Amino acid sequence: MDGLSFDQCVGEISRPTWFSVDLDTVASNFRDMRMIVGDLVKIAAVLKADAYGHGALMVADTLFALGVNMFAVATLDEALELRSSFPSVQVLVMGYIPEACAGRVVENRITPTVFSLGFARALSRAALMLSTTVPIHIKLDTGMNRLGIKAYEDPVSLMETIAGLPGIEIEGVFTHLALRDRESDQAQFALFQDIIGNCGKIGLKTGLHHVCDSIGTVRYPEFRLDMVRVGAALFGVRPNRMGPEYDAYQFPPAGSFVTHIARIRRLRSGEMVSYDSSWKAPKGGTLVATLPVGYADGYPRRFGNKAQVSIHSGGRLQRAPVVGLVCMDQTMVDVGGVEQVAEGDEVVLLGGGEIGFQEASDWGGTNRNELLCSIGRRVPRVYLSDGSVVAIDNRLGASTLKRMR
Repeated sequence: MDGLSFDQCVGEISRPTWFSVDLDTVASNFRDMRMIVGDLVKIAAVLKADAYGHGALMVADTLFALGVNMFAVATLDEALELRSSFPSVQVLVMGYIPEACAGRVVENRITPTVFSLGFARALSRAALMLSTTVPIHIKLDTGMNRLGIKAYEDPVSLMETIAGLPGIEIEGVFTHLALRDRESDQAQFALFQDIIGNCGKIGLKTGLHHVCDSIGTVRYPEFRLDMVRVGAALFGVRPNRMGPEYDAYQFPPAGSFVTHIARIRRLRSGEMVSYDSSWKAPKGGTLVATLPVGYADGYPRRFGNKAQVSIHSGGRLQRAPVVGLVCMDQTMVDVGGVEQVAEGDEVVLLGGGEIGFQEASDWGGTNRNELLCSIGRRVPRVYLSDGSVVAIDNRLGASTLKRMR
């Protein structure tokens, strides 16, 4: 249960719908990951997509205090947002950056990912103009077939050429596992190690080597190398194909997407709900509650007639089904079976230990990360620590981020 009343937040929030983030849980999950990998392996906290919807700046603040080694994001704009608040922490952009943005990368001391000679040359030119050196990470494509240098492109020679450019320092080399199955993951790792080994044979220094995301970190201890990139585990997003490796680790969810009942009305038998009249009240009628949240907030339209919510009524949590199509701004729930239900009751939509990410992703035919990343900008983020509200980020309010203490 979220545990917050609207009265606690009404000064900063005008609608009883928010995504609360327990920063203590984020911290605990980070400490667990540190325990798993040990002190010799660096941790890059992956804060792309606004820290999986949890709010990058507040999460970064928590992790910075715990001594995280590096932040990792997907885009240059994400990196610049972090740089503005954390001038001393290294920020790695794992995704594509256009050559035209090379100057912004260098002048803001961002660590880019390189997988082409053209981008490396653009970075070199920018570094020379600013009389500095830019650290880069090179990505190898070992089987994902997204970004990276493939084995048939002679990566060793290409990296040697890049390393010879003025103002360029290869600080790391990495790849990403497809996580299809153990056999294919091992093949990717072996290819990565083979390329790194060939670099060593010609005396080419390649710095930090990293392969694992959250799943790989727990599943393959032998793949951890110099650094791991941890994202989903920080927020309690566990994989749907959990092996025995995960049994010892909880990684509880840090976020809870909640709303409150706006209206309850009795429907007579056969009355229809929402667009297209895809649901009708059963024989004898029922009670239907309207929630002030919809697909514009990131509660998927495809949840209609499939999802369930958890309602705090009568001093306990009770499940109720979503009925009819989810609208842009509102969602309806059959609360005929919920004891002592009342307008204003809290409703957990996702997370909070009540509605699991995997269960919800099954309803929508999606995955857990997509659900979190879809929670929209008009849903305020409310941050908790020691059971109290410490900050509210209301992106449509007068103040973007207000710390409460």
